[in-house]
Amino acid sequence: MAILIVDDHALIREGIASVVRSIRSDVEIEAAATCASALGAIARRRFELVLLDLNLPDQPGFRALERLREGFPETPVVVVSGQEDRATVLRALELGARSFVPKSLDADRLRAVLTEVLDGQVTLPASVVVDAADAGAGGWQLTDRQLEVLRLVVAGLPNKLIARRLDIAESTVKIHVSAILRALRVGSRTQALIAVARSGIRL
Repeated sequence: MAILIVDDHALIREGIASVVRSIRSDVEIEAAATCASALGAIARRRFELVLLDLNLPDQPGFRALERLREGFPETPVVVVSGQEDRATVLRALELGARSFVPKSLDADRLRAVLTEVLDGQVTLPASVVVDAADAGAGGWQLTDRQLEVLRLVVAGLPNKLIARRLDIAESTVKIHVSAILRALRVGSRTQALIAVARSGIRL
């Protein structure tokens, strides 16, 4: 597995690389300090994952994420940032980031979240949701079982693990996920995460 870590602070790059290596012994890690060098690296080889900081020196704000998604739309990008306010997280997801990892996480939690990310799961920071009475506040017409499935989708579990967790067939999970996407009026799991985050509901 090849991973590119993009951050203009060497200490942070090394710290993230250390955590990643503790999770996956077979990983190949490259580092870049600017958007330009990141784009060059991706042009030279295929990366299974790019861990991207926001506000790089040569491309401030979301511009680096936009350029990576425009130039290499098939390369999964996960934002790892010290900015973790609701608006920033939602904007990153809307621009195509697979997940958002706050730099404020302690080492153990960072390891747990990066483990999920390396397994291809989508993570949603707690900072983008607030307590609500129930999921009905979102105006979604979902059954109790569909709400259970949605909670696990938001947690980043793939269909196979959802099926195992709920002791139902994977084909049944697929049916529930399709119904959930229709109810939320979205076309993908990532868009479902954004819908949940926008609703302000903690499932």
